[in-house]
Amino acid sequence: MPDLLAPSFLIAAATAVLAGMVRGFTGFGAAMLMTPVFSALFGPEIGVSLCLMLEVIVALPLLPRAVAHVDWGRIALLLVAAAVGVPIGNYTLTQVAPEPMRWAISAIVLSAVVLLASGWRYHGKPRRGPTLVAGGISGFLNGLSGMAGPPIAFYYLAGKDSVERVRANLTTYFVFVDVAALFAFVARGLVHWDTGIKGLCLAPAVIAGGLLGERLFPLASEGFYRRLALVLLVAVAIGALIL
Repeated sequence: MPDLLAPSFLIAAATAVLAGMVRGFTGFGAAMLMTPVFSALFGPEIGVSLCLMLEVIVALPLLPRAVAHVDWGRIALLLVAAAVGVPIGNYTLTQVAPEPMRWAISAIVLSAVVLLASGWRYHGKPRRGPTLVAGGISGFLNGLSGMAGPPIAFYYLAGKDSVERVRANLTTYFVFVDVAALFAFVARGLVHWDTGIKGLCLAPAVIAGGLLGERLFPLASEGFYRRLALVLLVAVAIGALIL
């Protein structure tokens, strides 16, 4: 049982609340906050697996209201393509120097942010080709760096869906991705009993944050949602360089 009054646990709990709020409000971005903090507090192995656990936990109370707005056909295509992209990204990780790849990832994410900030949107119907490409790139980046989020966030933000549908689809997609990644960690023996205990102790904090973010979502305008999403993507791009 962790010491609930230890500074490290209190910092982790505060981070979990903030990350939960971000996830509950936008549908993504929690890992960006939790992973570096948890890794610094508990070590990378525990930090990443703990982040995956809490990513799944925070989404569970959000799913019942999200599923009504989910396009399951597109989610399925994204996940199939992501499953193909993960091993390719993982192989690339073993063959390419990490520094150039970090710069390349940041450049790609920042270019996408500039495009979205310019006001560009895709106004046609969602097509299978771009959907498979987005899922494949998401899987590739997940296998390469653990950053599955930016391609999917860009894919949905660039479309004409309402922010409610965007948020619901992001929330649902990342549940499947996080569960798959967590199973992979368990299969490799990277999730230990004490990590599970920490996750259970931090669960109330991340759930409270997620529910608060969900309550705040209807109060925000579509413009604010999109601006916040762009800020998160910029943070991801910068974080890829400095972490």
